[in-house]
Amino acid sequence: MKYYRDVICVGLKDGTIKDCQLQVKYELQQKFKFKGKNILGINYVADFVITYADDSVIVWDTKGLPDSLAKIKKKLFHYKYPDVDYRWIGYSMQDGGWLEYDEIQKARNKRKKEKKLKLMAG
Repeated sequence: MKYYRDVICVGLKDGTIKDCQLQVKYELQQKFKFKGKNILGINYVADFVITYADDSVIVWDTKGLPDSLAKIKKKLFHYKYPDVDYRWIGYSMQDGGWLEYDEIQKARNKRKKEKKLKLMAG
């Protein structure tokens, strides 16, 4: 909700975002039969699919700390939809607000390393 309020509503208003779809479903694996039993397919539901003013499209998923299932689904998504621009975004007040998740993780790792070095030196 915060990302929608902070980023998408602003973008729709100022024209940098042309369209936003919420909760778009992507099939990662089809359903199938195994030893006579029906096995459900695996789906991923994107938080936002945003079309920007330049007609580029990005699938965004907001993350705090992704769990192992989210990481597996991300891998499956990239495998099944290699041409789709799929990204994770998160909010970090410490790092300046809304950032791609990889950038937040890099900043966290850097702080952790600096803290460890400081403890070792002190």
